[in-house]
Amino acid sequence: MLRVILVDDEKPALDLMERMFRKRMDVEIVGKFLKPSEVLLNVEKLKPDVVYLDVDMPGTNGIELAIQIAEINDQVAFVFVTAYDRFALNAFNVNTLDYILKPVVEEKLDRSISRVYKLKGIGKGKYETESNSIDIRMFGGFEVKIGSQMPIRWTTAKAEELFAYLLLNDCSVSKWVLMDRLWPNTETHKAEQSLYTTIFRLKQSFKENNLGFEIQAVKKTYRLISLTELHWDVKELLNSLSFDDEGSMQRAMKLYKGDLLAGKDYFWCYQMRLEMLVIYQKLALKLFHYYFQEKRYREGLDVVESVLRHTPLNDEFIEKLESLLDTKLDKRIVRRISAIIEKVTIEELIYKHDLDSN
Repeated sequence: MLRVILVDDEKPALDLMERMFRKRMDVEIVGKFLKPSEVLLNVEKLKPDVVYLDVDMPGTNGIELAIQIAEINDQVAFVFVTAYDRFALNAFNVNTLDYILKPVVEEKLDRSISRVYKLKGIGKGKYETESNSIDIRMFGGFEVKIGSQMPIRWTTAKAEELFAYLLLNDCSVSKWVLMDRLWPNTETHKAEQSLYTTIFRLKQSFKENNLGFEIQAVKKTYRLISLTELHWDVKELLNSLSFDDEGSMQRAMKLYKGDLLAGKDYFWCYQMRLEMLVIYQKLALKLFHYYFQEKRYREGLDVVESVLRHTPLNDEFIEKLESLLDTKLDKRIVRRISAIIEKVTIEELIYKHDLDSN
């Protein structure tokens, strides 16, 4: 049974909606209020599934009230009731499930209730993903797949960005940080509305794709919770620094297929890209040293060339290669080392020339 709260500053309108809902056996009116302040005092204990609220109320309007309710319980769906069509578009700047234009009739309420059921997934079983792990790839792009299925499609680009940000920040971020990082240079009120809308769209993406994730709001902090087995290339690369065996290091090296979230113009991601690149080079250098200690020089140089496909060599790599030129190695190995150093030198000269030209 759906738990419903009704909010309208006009008592006749409030009573009319209540009478219509009383005809349904699947709806329980857990509260009806004329004043927004009373809603905020009671919403936590009433635990509604959906709140029907008038937009045009004195003092705190319906949209502002919805934002405050979402601070207390972000699982609540909202249906806005308004006499003015101009509010219809604005309503979708928060977690809006539906809007109803006055006068309210039973057909409109029935439609909105159907949408609540669809959103909540009432009557459906557990996630189909329980038997399929989620595969998340962030190196060289951004792709999320369930088992062998096609990559999922996000409801909005901002929902995709929010998902990436939460994952890369320990799955727990305060709403203020999210507003600052994803909507910089935006007025606080607008950023707040955009955040709630994006969280709602992200939840839609989870439901539409049967993706085993939930978002919980606890004390103005949003937490991303995985409900199923997860394979994530970033986490696996971070864990690789503790590896010492050849096989594990090789597998970890193959995870890096390019810059973190390549192709995504997320300004907050730039520093993270550099950090991941440093980790990748540390792993590569560790595997390189391993091969040279084992006198498996060709495999060691394969590692170097693999790194060069993604990024210039760091100073430690170059110094190690230059020191090897003075050792007694096979001439073919020496020529290969020389060719690598020459390539790196030419690339550096081109890079410096480009900087000077700009």
